[in-house]
Amino acid sequence: MTEPGKSQPLAPLPDHRNVHDPRWRAIWAGYTHVTTPLRERGMVCDVQYGMSSWLVYAWPPGHDSVVIIGAQGGWLVTHEYPAEDRTSMTVLYDSTTTVPPGDLHDVGPLLSAIDGLLARLPRAPSAPTASSVHVTGAPAPTPMPTGRSTRSR
Repeated sequence: MTEPGKSQPLAPLPDHRNVHDPRWRAIWAGYTHVTTPLRERGMVCDVQYGMSSWLVYAWPPGHDSVVIIGAQGGWLVTHEYPAEDRTSMTVLYDSTTTVPPGDLHDVGPLLSAIDGLLARLPRAPSAPTASSVHVTGAPAPTPMPTGRSTRSR
């Protein structure tokens, strides 16, 4: 998606306490070959354990949907709209029956399938923010007080 020689700013990391946990960071590092290209496309990504394996969640910018990527015996990529509702789930890419076991490094076809989805979604007006990502099981961040200052005069 990026022109050769030009760097694209990455979408932010998810907004939850695990980003500072060394164990989560180690798991995240194992998926950077997937998350980095998605973040270059403006998608906030997260890695969470679910359905007996680690899953990559990627939120298209400005849309109430989520792309879920599983890597158990191949890549399985689904798109849920609206996010976390499970009322509409579409398989975007499935290599679970065609990829040789353990060959999960070629993510080109997976990214092409996600690019096709992003091309069909309406353009978002602004870049994603980590605070717009809802992470299941993590507490919502406490909003900062607005209005009057709490500092003593």
